[in-house]
Amino acid sequence: MHILNITFSVDPSVEEGFVSYVQQQIIPKLDHKSSLLRIHSDANTHPTFGLQIEFESATAIRDFKRIELDSTYQQLQTSFPNKWVSFDTELEKLAP
Repeated sequence: MHILNITFSVDPSVEEGFVSYVQQQIIPKLDHKSSLLRIHSDANTHPTFGLQIEFESATAIRDFKRIELDSTYQQLQTSFPNKWVSFDTELEKLAP
């Protein structure tokens, strides 16, 4: 299994709205199993979340990033302009 993890650092003023929007508008539209997680770390200066989306292969992740990821970012930018930053990482599950 391959997982695309998108880490978001969010302005505290939009935290609740951001979480609700991702839960109600982003996740239901994804064609893949996905989860939104809160990241707890002493290094975080803002609320931080991980959106994890599961894929069957690394190729499927690359296709998603090439075709769909920009529209997800655009939706978030439209609703929360300049109130978040993100980076993504690809994870490969090696054991249960």
